[in-house]
Order: sequence, then C-alpha cells, then structure tokens
Amino acid sequence: MRVFYISGGTLRYPTNRGRIAEIPYVAADVETTGLSAADGHRVCEFALLRFLRGTVIDSLVSLVNPLRPIDPGASAVNGITDEMVAVAPTFADLLPRILDFLADDPLVFHNAPFDLSFLRSEARIAGGSWPGNPVIDTLTLARRTGRFRSHSLPNICRELGIGCTFHRAEADAWAAGKLLLHLSPPDGNP
Repeated sequence: MRVFYISGGTLRYPTNRGRIAEIPYVAADVETTGLSAADGHRVCEFALLRFLRGTVIDSLVSLVNPLRPIDPGASAVNGITDEMVAVAPTFADLLPRILDFLADDPLVFHNAPFDLSFLRSEARIAGGSWPGNPVIDTLTLARRTGRFRSHSLPNICRELGIGCTFHRAEADAWAAGKLLLHLSPPDGNP
C-alpha cells in the first residue's frame, strides 16, 4: 500500500494532503552485529529522531546489548565494540519506550528493507511486533530522481552538501531526515 505519493512534484501525506515537511516524522537507523537478521544478527544501536519542519524536536538513541558478539567486519564499519554494548539495555528492555516514542508518525529510512528486517526481528524476539507506521525510503526516492552516481547515504549527502559523519545510528538517521527534505523540495520535482 502506498502511503505517500507525489503530487505536483511534492511528496505528500494523504491523510492531511499536506507536505511531509509540515508533519512530524521519525527518521530512523540501526547499527547491527552483521548484515542479515535472518542469519541471527542483531541490533547493537538504534536512533529515532523526530523532525518537524527540518528540525529535530525529539530523539531516542541508545546502544543495545545484542546478546551476541559483534562481527569484526560490522565493528570495523560502525565502530561499535562488544565492550561498548556489554552494559547497554537489550532491545526487549527498550521496545516499550520505542513504541511509545514512534506513536503513529511516518518513519523515514535510507534502505528501509534492511533496517525494518532487523527491527521486525528484534520486536518478534522480544515477544512483540513492529508497528505498521507509514514508511518512506529515501533510497527509493533518490533512485527515482536519476540524479546521483551512487545511492549510498554518504555519497548522496556529499553531493547535496548535507554535512554529516556516517555509520552510527544517530548520524545516519539525521542524514536521512535531512535528505528527505532535499528529495521533496517545495517547488521542484523530487
């Protein structure tokens, strides 16, 4: 089901027919112990940043004890070590706060299928379920533009002048939240 659509060159939210920038949305990102939730890898950090009119107005960010070792390759990318997460809360401990924070706001990811596969798996392991909030994938939107040589979050952000460090959950969520605004300009085609 499509919950966001392009109208007159602008990304719109159908329930209020308003521009996405005019409603609160939560940009989200996870860092993981490896590349596949199906292979038993887990979340070791998450970030949820609530944006309104391009500004972060609230956040929920935490390291997560994945209850398994972090693969060396994953640690080399995200810089998160087993020692850093050893005393962090588990995802099951954090799930009630996460669900409360999300409410029914739209969620913004860069490469949503990756993050959602982990979040759904973690919620299931915790004995719950991931909510059905509307989802916007900035990777899909960026590909539609045909403007970018590479569709990785760091490369797109560099091309657009969105300054940020990458490969930690909070920085990547911030970049995705800002990128959404660039891909849905008020007077141009996304």
